[in-house]
Amino acid sequence: MTRAGKNTTLMQHYVPDYAEKIDGRSKLAKAIRERTAALTADLGGREALSHQQFSLCRRAVWLETLLDHEESRIAQGDGVDIPDHARLVNSLLAVYRALGLKRQARDITLHDVLRKVERGKA
Repeated sequence: MTRAGKNTTLMQHYVPDYAEKIDGRSKLAKAIRERTAALTADLGGREALSHQQFSLCRRAVWLETLLDHEESRIAQGDGVDIPDHARLVNSLLAVYRALGLKRQARDITLHDVLRKVERGKA
C-alpha cells in the first residue's frame, strides 16, 4: 500500500535505509521512529553511537516490530511458528546484549538545556 508514493507496509525485499522511506505518517513509521529514538537515547544519544551501534539499534527496532506483529497474531488467535518466534526473541536479546542492557548517561551542556527550554516556549 502506498500513500503519496511512499510505502506504508513492510517490503518483501531488502532496500537500504528502508525505514527512512516509509511514509512518515504511517503507524509503522511512527513506531520505528519512536523506538529508535528511545533506544538511542538509552545508549547516550545518537551522537554518542558509532555507525555499528546505530546499525544494531535499527536491527533491534525491526526485530521488535516483527515480534510485535507475530504477538498480535497470537492474540488474535492466529497461529505462528513458535521456533521462528523463539529465534526472533533470541536474536533481539543478542542485539540488546551487544548494545548493552543498561542506560548510558548522556553529557548535557548548558546550550542543550537552553535549546530545550526554547523549544518548549515555541
